[in-house]
Amino acid sequence: MAIVRENERKKEYLKGYIYSIRKAQRLKEQIGELRSQQMFPSVNHDGMPQGNAHSDLSGYVARLDALISQLEQEQAMAVRQYKEIHDRIHKMQDGAEKEVLIRRYLMGRTWEQIAVEMDYNYRSVLKIHGRALRSFEISERGH
Repeated sequence: MAIVRENERKKEYLKGYIYSIRKAQRLKEQIGELRSQQMFPSVNHDGMPQGNAHSDLSGYVARLDALISQLEQEQAMAVRQYKEIHDRIHKMQDGAEKEVLIRRYLMGRTWEQIAVEMDYNYRSVLKIHGRALRSFEISERGH
């Protein structure tokens, strides 16, 4: 049971880069949506006076700045995670194990894609992945 927990911990650590990339992509989408809303605000034809355009713009700028700052932080985190994971994988001895981990956790490939790209059958890729997790070293400061 301890091996299963350890392997789960390793997988979560290895997935850190992909999670950061996905979070950065969501932030980019939010920035795009915010910009789109500012460029094409909804029209209100009720005849009622509207709020101050200056405060609307300053709120937009503040929100945009916050999202851009979050995006920059997430991108920096992704670069650090990529390098750390890449370096740890490359310390491993077995070439096939390295290849599976790189394709899965740094390139974001599915098991099926990995099998095709490496010219292995699906089950073999999963077996190599299991061996790779046992071989992979994770530091105490990792997840």
